[in-house]
Amino acid sequence: MPVKKVQKINVGAREGGSAKPNAIMTAALELFTQYGYRKTSINDIARLAQVAKRTVYLHFENKAAVFLAILEYLGEQVRQRCAAAERASGTAVDRLTGLLDAYFGMAFELFSKSEHMPELEETFSKLARARVGDLNTEYENRLARFLRSLQKTGDIGGPPQGLAVEQVVHILMRMAEGAKHDPEVRGDRRALERRMRELAILVLAAMKK
Repeated sequence: MPVKKVQKINVGAREGGSAKPNAIMTAALELFTQYGYRKTSINDIARLAQVAKRTVYLHFENKAAVFLAILEYLGEQVRQRCAAAERASGTAVDRLTGLLDAYFGMAFELFSKSEHMPELEETFSKLARARVGDLNTEYENRLARFLRSLQKTGDIGGPPQGLAVEQVVHILMRMAEGAKHDPEVRGDRRALERRMRELAILVLAAMKK
C-alpha cells in the first residue's frame, strides 16, 4: 500500500552532509504516521528510504533512536518557526497567533489525519517523556517572555488580577491543546489557525491596558 507523503526532513548538516539519514527519517515519519510505531519495522523504513537495512543501523541504533531523532528535528523546527513569528511585522495578535501556530501547527500538519495519533502520543510519552516536558517548558517560557515584551512596549497591560503571566500562559497552552481535538477543528488546518487567532485575541484582551 502506498504511503502518504509528508513534509521532507533536511538533516544533512547534522549528519555531515549525508542525504541518507534524511531519507531514513522521512521514510520513518511517513510509516509511523500511516501505520503506527509498533507496526513499522526497520526493514520497512529501509525499504521506503531505499537504503540497506545495515545503513539504517549505521546512523541509528534502533527504531526508537529514529523516532527520537524525528522529535529533535521537530523541536528545532518549532524554535525556528517561533523565532520567525517573533520577528514578523504585524499586530500583537498576529505575532501571538504565529507563536501559537508555530508550536501547535507543526504536529497538527504531520499527525492530525493519522488514525494512529493516540499510539504516537503514547510512544512520545514512553520514549521521551522528559524531553517532551522540556520542550513544553521551553515553549511556555518563550510565550511568557513574549507577553512581557508586549508589556514593556506598552502594547498590553498586566495579567488579570490574581494571575501571573506564567499562569496565563499555562491556561493558554491548555486551551490551544484542547483546540486540536475539537470536532470542528480536527483535520482542518485553516480551522486550527482561526482558533489560534481567537485564543490570541482573548488572551491579549484579558491583558488590555
